[in-house]
Amino acid sequence: MKHNLLIKTAISSVLFSVLTGCGGTDEGYDPQFKSDSALVIDTAAITSTLEEESAVQEIDLLQGVTIDGKPASESGATINVSELEFVVNNNFITPQTSANTIASHRISPFTQSSDSTKLVINTDAFSAALRQCDLTDIRGALDGDGNPIADGNLDFPSQVIYNITYSIDNGANRIPGEALPSRTLQLTINAIDDPVSEVTISPIEVPVGGQASVFASAIPSYACNPTLVYSIADEDIATIDENGLISAKNTGETTITATSVDNPEVTANNTLTVTGAFSVAITNDDKNELGASSGNKDVPICVASGIEVQPALLNAELSGEYTFDWTLNDEVSFTKSLTAKSGFGEVLAVKAPTTIDSSNTVTVELIDGDTASTPLSLISQKSITINTVNNQMCEPGVSEHPAGFNTDFNLDAEGAPYKGNATYSVSATSVSGNGRSLEITAGTATQGEANTPYSFATQQVWNKQRNWYSANYGRGAESIGKTYRFSAWVKLNQLPEQPITLRHVVVPWVYEGIPDDAQGFTGRYSQAGLFSAELDATTQWQYIEFTEDTTNTREWTIPTTWSSITDVFTLWEVHGMPAGDSILIDDYAVVRTDQ
Repeated sequence: MKHNLLIKTAISSVLFSVLTGCGGTDEGYDPQFKSDSALVIDTAAITSTLEEESAVQEIDLLQGVTIDGKPASESGATINVSELEFVVNNNFITPQTSANTIASHRISPFTQSSDSTKLVINTDAFSAALRQCDLTDIRGALDGDGNPIADGNLDFPSQVIYNITYSIDNGANRIPGEALPSRTLQLTINAIDDPVSEVTISPIEVPVGGQASVFASAIPSYACNPTLVYSIADEDIATIDENGLISAKNTGETTITATSVDNPEVTANNTLTVTGAFSVAITNDDKNELGASSGNKDVPICVASGIEVQPALLNAELSGEYTFDWTLNDEVSFTKSLTAKSGFGEVLAVKAPTTIDSSNTVTVELIDGDTASTPLSLISQKSITINTVNNQMCEPGVSEHPAGFNTDFNLDAEGAPYKGNATYSVSATSVSGNGRSLEITAGTATQGEANTPYSFATQQVWNKQRNWYSANYGRGAESIGKTYRFSAWVKLNQLPEQPITLRHVVVPWVYEGIPDDAQGFTGRYSQAGLFSAELDATTQWQYIEFTEDTTNTREWTIPTTWSSITDVFTLWEVHGMPAGDSILIDDYAVVRTDQ
């Protein structure tokens, strides 16, 4: 792969040499760039090796070049080096830095000296591109759908080798058509060691008699020696082995510590709590980068979010009913809408205010239920801090169309009528108490060889200004890279006999690579956002925080294939619900997470 990284620099160097001849520009083009002696290049190729983060380095491009037996660099003659061409293998992407003045302008780490005879390298620019011990390979090629995939080359190699060819001209006479003398520089830039700079460790709870792995890591993750050693302050409460496996012995609280082997001065500690064999936990809070509970949860404004608690019993099965009590520190701005069973646990619906960055503490306590040998008095209550973030269904902005958006932001069947293969109406049953939710009643349609009952609903608004989804997701380059999370409450009106799956779809009408025979919405699903949830067999409200089908993560990013300005539609699909049965959908939230 060739990169003409210096073409502008080379051209400017030529002009500099030419226009500063004795005659000057006012006297016409007479650079007096001449020599009676030819260049002698003893070595056709030269080599140089540098390390990243060694500041600005210079390489003499005239080394080994002589004029009349003397080093060219000492001759005092005017010499021009030009036509630099860079070749780098293994799909390495040369790092570029941002300009201080023009946001879209990028600066190469390679430049030439003012007399053009030296290559100037900013090795610090390679600090984010080279790593000694990182074996990551998740990019470099594209799959059939245009998504980045591995190409067999490390994303952050331990070294990069450039073969740089260039021409040297001292103005000596040449036969007409004869090429300028040229040579090659083989430049190797090596990564330096990435030591451990920080250790993180999360608090953890383990039931007595149980085992769990510690949530700890070295930073950066690509450090050459990320190994940690662990210790526990009170080994009467728990012990830990060299792999970070905790064995809980007695109830109590102590400190767990992780220390870097690479850099023993770097350490971190946190709390280890050993509970009784029976415990409760808030299960759907946000997780930190280690996958451990963060103790916090972002909730969208002006709708209800679900906070879920689940009991657990070590080495035994749960049985019977469990009763919980929920409290909020602020029950004025935040309100408890309802509670619904979730297996042996429970979900609390908390309606958030309309103000972003409001916070509240939600606490849950087990009131009653079979706790085996663990006394109820020893089962700690659990708390979580909830923080409000913008919900774009509550703050959709202003449409460019004078009639406004024709979109059902509140899922109460307002705006354009729903279309599909089912029946659509407004239900007086709701989560947040506004008395309106969208009700979908299944028709007779089926899908697939198994003839699975299939219903869908969408607002087919073809005016891009009146369709909020088109106006936000379908703006081509302006929309690419935006990242979202989706959630909603759903309720089955009949107890299901077979599994029912709810799928939420965000589909563009036009995109790069669309099949030639694409028909309808489903024919365009190859680049759609698809989010599925299998519903519990209950007629109580269920809180769904959607995960994307292919990545199994909550975040969905508008892909690069959505490069055209296009109509975008959202669909609610219900798979497995028999004809005549119905489902309610309420309190839809769309949260943008990349801002």
